Amino acid sequence: MRNLNLDHKIIWPVLVILLLALIPVGINPSAAENVVGTTLDFITSNFGWLYLLFPFAILVFFIWLIFGRLGRIKLGNPDDKPEFSTFSWFAMIFTTGIGAEIMYESVMEPFYFFNEPPFGIEPESISAAEWAIPYGFFHWGILAWAIYALPSIPIAYALYVKKIPQLKLSAVCRPVLGKHSDGLAGKIIDIITMIGLIGVVGTSIGLVAPMVARFIGELFNIPVTFGLLVIVIALWVIVFGTSVYVGLNKGIKRLSNFNMIIVIVITAVVFIVGPTIFMLNNSIQALGTMLNDFFRMGLNLDTIRNEGFPQTWTVFYWAWWIGYASLIGLFTARVSKGRTIRQLILTQCLVGPVGTWIFFSVYGNYGLNLELSNLVPVNSIMVTEGETDAVVAVMNTLPLSAIIIVLLIIVYIVFSATTFDAASFILASISSKELDHTGQPARIHRLSWAIILGIVGIFIMYIGGLEAVQLSSVIVGVPMILVFVLLTISFIKSVKEDFGEDKSPYSKGKKIADQEEDHFIEKGRNINN
Repeated sequence: MRNLNLDHKIIWPVLVILLLALIPVGINPSAAENVVGTTLDFITSNFGWLYLLFPFAILVFFIWLIFGRLGRIKLGNPDDKPEFSTFSWFAMIFTTGIGAEIMYESVMEPFYFFNEPPFGIEPESISAAEWAIPYGFFHWGILAWAIYALPSIPIAYALYVKKIPQLKLSAVCRPVLGKHSDGLAGKIIDIITMIGLIGVVGTSIGLVAPMVARFIGELFNIPVTFGLLVIVIALWVIVFGTSVYVGLNKGIKRLSNFNMIIVIVITAVVFIVGPTIFMLNNSIQALGTMLNDFFRMGLNLDTIRNEGFPQTWTVFYWAWWIGYASLIGLFTARVSKGRTIRQLILTQCLVGPVGTWIFFSVYGNYGLNLELSNLVPVNSIMVTEGETDAVVAVMNTLPLSAIIIVLLIIVYIVFSATTFDAASFILASISSKELDHTGQPARIHRLSWAIILGIVGIFIMYIGGLEAVQLSSVIVGVPMILVFVLLTISFIKSVKEDFGEDKSPYSKGKKIADQEEDHFIEKGRNINN
């Protein structure tokens, strides 16, 4: 165990808290869901304004960085080259950031808004249909990816400019916390981060596994049983456990590249065989609607009507992205060596949203057209039989649907594998005292977290407590706003010290990095001794 370099002051509290959280859910899922739901309602009702303002504040901060001289700072030494090709770099960021949920939500989410539209619009009306795609664009767009991007910048700066030997938020907060980053305050930050990650990733397993099982059931004409769900999750554990064991270059990178290619092929097929002109026209219209009403959608709390749409959707989504952001920030930072701060921001806040908009433009509009043209009652199937059956009904309308479903099974598994890969990698990194010379935690440690995530997913589906765990993971993410503010202040403090008004972003980086590396190497020796 000593060779694994484990941080026992983080691992054991996390495991104990995880058990204390899951046992009540297992004993009485409905009661746990009620308690968590009441807490979430209190948070969204009283702090919704904070959630809505937070991503806009991030955009202002990013504009300052992009157009200022600090945007030119390279995340590494002046002569460092990017560790990964541009395609692989974006593939890893994108597939980890959106996971398999985008393949599901891009089909179903427009129907949620069609049934329960905002701004007092009549449900299932033409006006409701006109808002179905714009809100998908909005909730998976610029503000969501800005939340993802915020922690990645200070983490990447600390890793590759300050040369910290740890991939954990407490170490990044050192400029503000000082010695307390190694004490109780730092441990609390890391424990909260890990609990939030386990919650959102475990929930993702519980959301996506039934969809994969339903596709398999459709393909082989077999019922979806709990045993089939266990097989799906076991397959996931094997895929992403193997990938995370072999490491970034041989595992996660190859999975991400492979998945991006398959997704591009399937999406192109749906775009070509589907109502192409409708997809183009409605996507352009949806983009115009979103841009025209961007601030209205982003700052709407429905105070007068009080119908609850922004609390149910926008506030919840921002809380969900915040819960996921520590994972995305830590992983994105890890794979962004050699990039500049400006490149990192623009890739996440512009290229990332365009990728998600393509999904809604193709799959969302394809399903919506089936409904509006009276070809398939997708909305009725969703309401009466469930979302997974509705997705299957949509996919069965495609030519060679059996082949498409096989490819979708592969996409779902690999999409999820890349997200769980990253989660296992980051959980192992946070719970390690130091990373090895390659910047990675021990292999067996990474594999252990892959297995733990699989067990959590199976447990959640067995007890039927998915909703409670999903809401809990969002609530755990609430303190992360404060942590992200702390990260940002630490970053600003560091760059002002390193690159003041009379210092070029290119000149002193290596000297500072060498000094910081000596400090942390000496500290690491003391810890191990």
